[in-house]
Amino acid sequence: MVFREDRQRTRLDDGPLNLATARQLVLQALHQVQDANSTKNRQKMAGWNDEYLRTVLAKMAPI
Repeated sequence: MVFREDRQRTRLDDGPLNLATARQLVLQALHQVQDANSTKNRQKMAGWNDEYLRTVLAKMAPI
């Protein structure tokens, strides 16, 4: 419940599946970072600090 999925209003067509996929990708990237912060704090830090966001995105495996 890091992204407050229970408050999500997207319910038609492929929207819910697309958002769930995006959330899973973000969570995987956040879990790749090795620091003492919780997932929730990592999410906040990535939103506040562009350099930390780059660090998180760099941990994602290339497609």
